[in-house]
Amino acid sequence: MPPPMPFVRIAVVYSLGLWSGFRKGVSPMPHCRFARVMVFALAFVANAALAQSLPAGPTAFVLIGRLHALPGEAEKVVALSAAVDEKVKAGEPGMLLHTFDADPNDPLGFVWTEVYENSAALVFHLDNADLGAYLETVSPLLDVFTVELYGAVSSDAVARLRETGTPVTHYPNVLGYVRDLTP
Repeated sequence: MPPPMPFVRIAVVYSLGLWSGFRKGVSPMPHCRFARVMVFALAFVANAALAQSLPAGPTAFVLIGRLHALPGEAEKVVALSAAVDEKVKAGEPGMLLHTFDADPNDPLGFVWTEVYENSAALVFHLDNADLGAYLETVSPLLDVFTVELYGAVSSDAVARLRETGTPVTHYPNVLGYVRDLTP
């Protein structure tokens, strides 16, 4: 396990000092006890993140694309999405899962769920001319299109996605694993 970051070391030393003062009968104010607990929690979380986060780029990750069709345009959105789904399936081996799902609470809401083999697969997807044509055709039929990335995605791939102008939120990996499914 890598050594804790310097600020974590300082925080732990500081909180240990408060704890030893408390044990000697020096009663810190209640907010100091709360601060000590928070510092210990921060140190634990930071060390866990350092020890178990995945490397950005070479591992699989999830992209969620949320779409909302304009009234009267849902059928066109579904038809265009079905066509691009077939093209992605045929031409993008790094796309491990590619589904288009209906929002159960809104007949105009849809969700793309995509699992990429790695960050290079996302860049390949963004360079796909069929995807570009789809986005150009479907965008005027939507009032919402946002993307969420979950996992260890390279900063270059995130930047390339943001260059499209689509609102993107990246939830970086803190811990976890990717199971090797190779036979």
